[in-house]
Amino acid sequence: MYVFKVTLCLALIVFSATVHGDELDVTESTLEGFEYQTLTAKLDYLQHKLTEMDFAIKEERKAIDETLEHQKNVSEWILSIMNQQSQTLRHNLSEVTGPSVRNQRMVSNFMALHIQSNEMLTVQIANANYERLRKDVEMLLSNQHLAQFMISSGFNLQSVSFRSCKKTPSKRSGKYLMQPTENDEPFIGYCEQTSFGGGWLVFQYRFNGSVDFYRDWVEYRNGFDSVDGEFWLGLEHLHRITRDRKHELLVELKDFEGNYKYARYSEFEIGSEGVHYQLKQLGTYTGAAGDSLTYHKGMTFTTKDKDNDESGSKNCAENYDGAWWYGNCYASNLNGVYMNRTDAKSMNWYDYKLTFMGLAYSRMLIREK
Repeated sequence: MYVFKVTLCLALIVFSATVHGDELDVTESTLEGFEYQTLTAKLDYLQHKLTEMDFAIKEERKAIDETLEHQKNVSEWILSIMNQQSQTLRHNLSEVTGPSVRNQRMVSNFMALHIQSNEMLTVQIANANYERLRKDVEMLLSNQHLAQFMISSGFNLQSVSFRSCKKTPSKRSGKYLMQPTENDEPFIGYCEQTSFGGGWLVFQYRFNGSVDFYRDWVEYRNGFDSVDGEFWLGLEHLHRITRDRKHELLVELKDFEGNYKYARYSEFEIGSEGVHYQLKQLGTYTGAAGDSLTYHKGMTFTTKDKDNDESGSKNCAENYDGAWWYGNCYASNLNGVYMNRTDAKSMNWYDYKLTFMGLAYSRMLIREK
C-alpha cells in the first residue's frame, strides 16, 4: 500500500505540473474529461495489481511458515518418543540385570548403542526435513521475484541456501538455492551430483538451440533464461563464486552423431566487470575433447555491443555471432550459433575434430576444490 501511495503522489505531481505549465492551457472542464478518467482508471489498475502482489507474497510466507511449524512439531514428537523409549529401556534393563559388574557393563554398552542409534535417527530426520523444506522453497520461488520475496517476507533464505553444490546435503542433481557468501544475493542454480563425483554447478547449458545466445553485455553479465532449459548463469555470478575460493572447470560436449567428449581444467577464475570478466585463471587440461580453451586464458569477455578482444578493428562477437573470451579470434566458440554444419559461426570446440564443426550439446560446470 505504501508503494501505491508513492505512485499516486508522483502521478498527481506530474498531473499538477501539466495543469500549471506555461505551455498548456488546461481548464477545469478538461480535468473532468477524458484525461482525468484515464488517469483514475490507471491508478485503480495499479492499486489492484499491488493488492494482488501483496496477497501473493503473504500467501507464500504463510505456506513457508506452516511448513516450518510442521517440521518442528514432527521433530519434537519423534524426539519425545525416543526419550520415553530410552527411559523405559533403562528402567527395564536395571531390573533384569542386577548389580553384577558384568551386567552393568552390558547395560552401559547397550545404552551407548541405543543413544548412538537415536542420534543417527535424529540426523536422518533433520536431513529429510531440510530436503523437504528446500523443495518447498524452490517451488515457491523463481529468479523473477526472489529479491522481492526476501524483502517483503523477511524470511532468512540463508537457512536453506548453500555456498556451493558440494555443500548440499542431498546428492541428487537438480535446482538448489545458492549463496556463495553471506553478502551475495541467493540465486537458483543447477547442481550436477552424478558426473565426475558430483558437486558441480552448471553455468552454461545448450542442447537443442531453443535459446538465442547472441546477446548483449548486460544479459551475459546478469545471466539469461531458466536452469530448466538452455541458459547462461551470468558472468557476475561466476566472478563472485570463483573470486575467493579455488574452482575447477568441466566442459562436456556432444556432436550430432551422439559422441561424447569432455575437457577438464584444474583451475578456473573469472575477474570482475572492471577487468571485463577476464579469464584470469585456467589450470592444467585433461580429457578427450582437446584443449580449445587455454588459448583464451587472460582474454577478456566480448559481446556484440562491447568489444574487448584483441583482433584490432573487428569485433569477434559480431563476426562469429557469439560472446566469449575472444583473442584474435578463437579456438572455441561455445556461445556461437546452434547449427548442424561446419561453420566458423557455429557453437564449436575446434580441437574436438580440428574443424569448426557445430556441436549438438555443450555444458560448462564449475566445482569448488
